[in-house]
Amino acid sequence: MKLALLVPIVCLGVASMAMKADTLTLNSGTVNPFGGSAEIYPYSFQLGTSSGTSTVNLMCLNYNREISPGESWSITEESIPTGNTMMDQDYRADAILYSEILHPQTGVSASEVQYAEWSIFDPADLMGNSLFDSTAQALASSALSAANNQQLISSGYFSQFTLYIPANDTSSGPQEFIGTATTPEPSSLMLFGSGLIGMAGVVRRKLVRS
Repeated sequence: MKLALLVPIVCLGVASMAMKADTLTLNSGTVNPFGGSAEIYPYSFQLGTSSGTSTVNLMCLNYNREISPGESWSITEESIPTGNTMMDQDYRADAILYSEILHPQTGVSASEVQYAEWSIFDPADLMGNSLFDSTAQALASSALSAANNQQLISSGYFSQFTLYIPANDTSSGPQEFIGTATTPEPSSLMLFGSGLIGMAGVVRRKLVRS
């Protein structure tokens, strides 16, 4: 199962608050119907916490790393940072793309959203990859732009997402994943963020016509 290259988190700093230390155990990924060796969203996990275990579907944030069904690792659950660093912006773009895969635009595939997600941290790894097509590129660009929308940041929109960061956060460790927070915000907020990258559909139509 080909998955993502882990990009070390240098400094989420105080902008991203560690919530608790838990464990993830991979059940399975999803075969990409458009081809390629990398599995895509949803990735099914068993999330182990002090109160028990539950099954969660998460989205992978990194490309080019192997994890296998049954593999477990310790993680910390962290909130999406709202600061001004480039990494803060990247994590917010990740969250916006995750909301897009939950509420996809017509004509946009899960594969395109997943490859857009991977390009946020690992763009060089996707150069020349046919699955990182013009729609995926437009989605990534739009999400990065929307990530600095101050109205979105101040609305509390990003509080509905959780980052699952490996406790052993090194280049040889598992990937980072994103999911919905245990106590999510109203669905209207989720849709609000998803609508901000609706412009990608316009870009896609222009590219198709050109």
